[in-house]
Amino acid sequence: MTRTQLQTNDRERKKGGRPRLPDGEKRDCPVKVYFDRANYAKLARRSKRTGRPLSEIVYELAVNGYVKEPVPQGVAHCLRALAGMANNLNQLAHLGHIHGPQHIADENKRLSQEISGLIVKLNEQL
Repeated sequence: MTRTQLQTNDRERKKGGRPRLPDGEKRDCPVKVYFDRANYAKLARRSKRTGRPLSEIVYELAVNGYVKEPVPQGVAHCLRALAGMANNLNQLAHLGHIHGPQHIADENKRLSQEISGLIVKLNEQL
């Protein structure tokens, strides 16, 4: 290969990394903000609780007026368990259509009690 062919291949090759943001979405205007110790401590606690940097929290508060809190870990666990039980319920319905409702009555009753218990637990956590 000649030198010009190598240079052409270098230009065509994709560079790694994150793609550039469009000009309208790029944050390029910094603002310096000062807080008293009490309010800074509130922000620091919120940052630690949510696992997000202070700058992101201040930005969301300034732009949106609120910070969307992540779903607590216990609630996420309950929601995953509820999704699994919903899948089991669909499988039971399928078996009920094949073998008749008497075949799945006991399992259906047990599963509905578990689902009710999880819904109660979710309501207590929220």
